[in-house]
Amino acid sequence: MIKVNYHVVDGDVIDFSVLGHADYKKSNGIDLVCACVSSIVIGGLNAIKDDKNYLMHVESGDVVVKVQKPNNDDNIVIKTIITQLKTLETKYSNNIVIKEL
Repeated sequence: MIKVNYHVVDGDVIDFSVLGHADYKKSNGIDLVCACVSSIVIGGLNAIKDDKNYLMHVESGDVVVKVQKPNNDDNIVIKTIITQLKTLETKYSNNIVIKEL
């Protein structure tokens, strides 16, 4: 199961993590849920304008992001990532779970 955890302080997401694997039924060797999560997260992170304000660690499918100095534009991107993942969770709740800590 993919576990997404995030913290919000004063309306800003200050960190989030995406850990694990979906273990969804594979069609032609591709895990559809993992592919969707990867697209959402990596595509979103690529849209962050000022990546110097973030500590990002991406390894073997796991992603951990810590915000050093929040800014409005990038916070909107991160909130969009979380919203898209929540949308995926509504259909694939056996494969992805999202929690605000």
